[in-house]
Amino acid sequence: MDIQAGAMSVSSGTNEGYESRQLKAHSITEKYWLEPELSQLHSWLASHGIEWSSNKLPKFKEGGSGRAYFVNDHVVKFTANKIEANVAYMASKYKSSPTPIIDVLPLGSTMYAILQHHVDMNVSKDIRDAADYITAIVDDHPDMEGFPSDRKTQEQLSRAVLADYGGDIKLLPYMMTVLTALHGLYRITGFKHDDAGPTNVGMQQDKVVFPDLGPNETGDFDPDKAMEKISQSRRKLDLPPWKEI
Repeated sequence: MDIQAGAMSVSSGTNEGYESRQLKAHSITEKYWLEPELSQLHSWLASHGIEWSSNKLPKFKEGGSGRAYFVNDHVVKFTANKIEANVAYMASKYKSSPTPIIDVLPLGSTMYAILQHHVDMNVSKDIRDAADYITAIVDDHPDMEGFPSDRKTQEQLSRAVLADYGGDIKLLPYMMTVLTALHGLYRITGFKHDDAGPTNVGMQQDKVVFPDLGPNETGDFDPDKAMEKISQSRRKLDLPPWKEI
């Protein structure tokens, strides 16, 4: 969603491959604003109390493969990533979700609009650094199912990665806060957010939230396999079966 200048990075996944083939939700999304007859975008927004003139484009910011439009105190993010869209829709069903997601609108078979509250992306450096080290935990423990909820395991994982990468121990409570939020997301969706780094974490009502739910699309990323993995996790969590939107 937002780009934080100067944020360190301790994870090093490469996005060459799948991401280069994926449809980019950039300028192609302008038609949904300027030509309302092409989609239900305007009527969908109106159903959420958001009115927008069809003859002008909202301010926007580009992301790696998506574009976020700013409409008053809301954000409409367009994405062609079905994992992000489906997880966002799952999360929107829970008021306790650690995301600002309100709703998701499929636009054909390859594009989605994600409506969310505008959140503060100017989080503290401690939170950004904590989120960055947690991406290292994900990289170092690829077989870990979801994220731990118990404080003891959270502390053990956090201390270990801080020691391995030379991090400041003062980040420990911030890492545990982010891990708790990630566990909350996993518990209601079955999605292990592996790209909740410093640019993808925000604050809403003094709580850590994740406005960007896109997965880490490494070179061998397969969206169908990723959806199947989420389905497997949902079964283990006793969540209802999910039908893709």
